[in-house]
Amino acid sequence: MHRGEFRKYFKSMGPVVLPVIHVLDSPQAKRNLATVAECGAPGAFLINHDFDVAQFLPIIEDCRKAYPDLWLGVNFLGISGETAFPILSELKKNGTGVDAYWADDARIDERVDGQAEAESIAGIRKTGLWDGMYFGGTAFKKQRDVEPEKYRASAGIAVDYMDVVTTSGVATGHPAVLQKILDFREGAGDSPLAIASGISPENVSDYMEHADAFLVATGVNVPGDFYNLDPRRLRQLLEQTRRFAARGGSADGIEDGTDPDWYLKHMAPNVKDPKMAWLDPSSAYINASAFHAMLDALCEPFHSTPVDVVAGIDAAGYVLGAAMAEKLGTGFLTVRKAGKLPVPADQVSFVNYTQRTQHMELRRPAFREGARVLLVDQWVETGGTMGAAIELVEGQGGEVAGIATICIEETPAGNALRERYLCATCVAPGSDLQRQCNAKSLDFFTEFDWDAILP
Repeated sequence: MHRGEFRKYFKSMGPVVLPVIHVLDSPQAKRNLATVAECGAPGAFLINHDFDVAQFLPIIEDCRKAYPDLWLGVNFLGISGETAFPILSELKKNGTGVDAYWADDARIDERVDGQAEAESIAGIRKTGLWDGMYFGGTAFKKQRDVEPEKYRASAGIAVDYMDVVTTSGVATGHPAVLQKILDFREGAGDSPLAIASGISPENVSDYMEHADAFLVATGVNVPGDFYNLDPRRLRQLLEQTRRFAARGGSADGIEDGTDPDWYLKHMAPNVKDPKMAWLDPSSAYINASAFHAMLDALCEPFHSTPVDVVAGIDAAGYVLGAAMAEKLGTGFLTVRKAGKLPVPADQVSFVNYTQRTQHMELRRPAFREGARVLLVDQWVETGGTMGAAIELVEGQGGEVAGIATICIEETPAGNALRERYLCATCVAPGSDLQRQCNAKSLDFFTEFDWDAILP
C-alpha cells in the first residue's frame, strides 16, 4: 500500500489518529468507542490486554453490532498473524467485519536473508477470507531487540509483508527516539508508517511529518487510568493533526514556509470603537488560500462524523457555515436574530458577549426529530450565543453533532462546550495562540500588514 492511498482511505492529508482501547469487558469497550466517535476520530483498535482471545471474540462482535459503521481494528495480544488471520476470516464468515489487524510482532528478521515466518503468515493471509488492513509490528516494544543500525533495513523488509509498517518506543507510554522514526521513514519509502506508544498532544509535532498513523492509548487516556480515554486529550491530539493536514501535510506554513499559523494571521485588529469586537476574523476570508485552509481545518473531523445539516449562527456564522455545508454535502440552516423569520419559529433569550440580552429564533420545524446538526459560528467568547443555538436545536429534538468555530476562548462556558461536544477550531486549545486569544491580544497585531491580507 502506498502512503498516499492510505491517507486517501481515511480522507486525511495528515497522519491518522487511531486510539487504542485496552479492553476490560464489552460495556467498557463500548463506552470508549462512544468517546472515539464523539471526538471525531476515524476509528479505533481494541486489544485484549488481560485475557485470552476466546473471551475477546464476543466482545468484538458486540462492539461491531453497537458501531456498525465505525472503522474497527483489533490486536490479539501475543499472537501473530499465523493464528490471527484464520480467526479474522471466521469472524467475517459469521458477519463480524474487522477493518484492520495489528500484530505486535510481524516476525520480520533483519539478521537473515530469507523471511520464512513472514512469508508463511503472508500465505495464510492470502488464502483466508479476511481482506482488511494489516499493521505489522517491526522492531516493536517487548519483542526481540533490534540494533539501531538495522532499523532502516527492518522497515525495508517489512514493506513486502504488510500494509502498514508499525513500530514503537521501548515500552508502553514511552515515545520512540526520533532517529528511529527517521530511519524507519527512510526504510519504508512510500509505504505507510504507524507509530505506537508514547504519542501525546505534547510531543506529536515531533513525529507528524514522518508518520501516517498514530496508535495511541496512554497519551490520550485519563491520567492514571490505563483503560479509559480522556475526551479532552484525544480532541487536543486530533486538532493538532487536523491543523497539520489543513496546512497541506507540512510542519511549515504553506504560505511562507515557516509559520504554522499563517492563515490565522490574516485576522485583523479592531482599530475603531473599543465597544466593538476586538478583532475581525472575516478579513481572513478575503484570501482564498487562508479561507480554504480554515475551512479544511474546521471540516476535517466531520468527514467521519455523521452530519445531517449545518446550521450557521446569525450573522458571521453564515459565511463559514454555508461554505462548510457545501464541503460536507449537507443542507444549510440559519439560526436567526429574533424578528426576522416570516414563518413559525421557536425563540430563546440569552446574554451576549457585550452583556446585552438578545433573542434568537429558529424556524419550526427546522429538521426531523433526531437530526444531527453541526453548529457554526465565527467565534465563541462567553458561549451565550452558542448556548442559545444549542437550546433551539435540542428543543426541536435535534442532536448537536458538533461545534465549528475559529476559536473557543478558554472561559468556563467555552471549556464546558469542549467537554460536552465535538469541537473543531482553527486555534488549537492549549497553544500559545489560544492564550493570546484568551487575553484578547494577538502578538502579530503590533505589526499588522493590511496589504498582506488582500487577494
